[in-house]
Amino acid sequence: MKILQIFLILIAVNYCSSIEKPYNYGNPYYNGVVFSESDPQFESGEPYVIVDSIGSYFFAIFSKILLWDRRINNHAISEESKKILIRYMQENNLKSTKVRFNQYAPISEWKRLSQNQKIPGTLRYTVGTISLLAYTFIPDRVFAGIIGGDHYNPFTDTINVYSDVPVILIHEGGHAKDFAQRQYVTLYAAIYAIPVVGSLYHEARATDDAMNYFAEKNQEDQLKESYEILTPAYSTYVGGAIGDIILNPITTAAIIPGHIYGRYKKKSIPEQMARRKK
Repeated sequence: MKILQIFLILIAVNYCSSIEKPYNYGNPYYNGVVFSESDPQFESGEPYVIVDSIGSYFFAIFSKILLWDRRINNHAISEESKKILIRYMQENNLKSTKVRFNQYAPISEWKRLSQNQKIPGTLRYTVGTISLLAYTFIPDRVFAGIIGGDHYNPFTDTINVYSDVPVILIHEGGHAKDFAQRQYVTLYAAIYAIPVVGSLYHEARATDDAMNYFAEKNQEDQLKESYEILTPAYSTYVGGAIGDIILNPITTAAIIPGHIYGRYKKKSIPEQMARRKK
């Protein structure tokens, strides 16, 4: 019971004022990457029915159940969802971030790791290398449902998405925006790698940005989905953090209060939007 109370308190602290404050569009410190026709900023993987079906209907079953949405890690991202993320990135001036829609491209990612001058080589070739070794030998294109799925890699400045859920895509865009606005990216990336502290803070920032973005656009349907999906997703990080300190992580138990709280907060959207407009 005490653990449940901790979950609810931590979630409430992070989301109590998510959509009532003004939205700040991004103004990155660095935009040194120049994309070309051979290396466009937004790329989609070629469709492979068997591979994507295995990834969606076998390895992603547990993640679909946890977040109660069949679009999670479905490896079939609609053009509409892609346009939502592309528009978000254009509006937030994210000109150096690469986006891969259901694409496995290890060679290109290793090149991006070597070219990312925002983060010094000491960090890129240690923590960054570890992240790319996992990406290379355990492809998200197949195993996204069991190794985390949609994510932003700050060491290559790449967003990888496998779910046809706009709120998740914008959440990942929020990670890229968060890093792009940091003057001291090296320190921030190092903090990102710290267990407990890094994940909770960074995930809260990205979720808060997604909710504020949809509030700015007056998109109540997407706000409702944000509370239904992003809040329980965040509770898994809370559960993992508490598990690291107290017990082994129990993701299934951790996500229950997230679902409860998210649906509770969803009911207050009209009232929060009204206060925002004052």
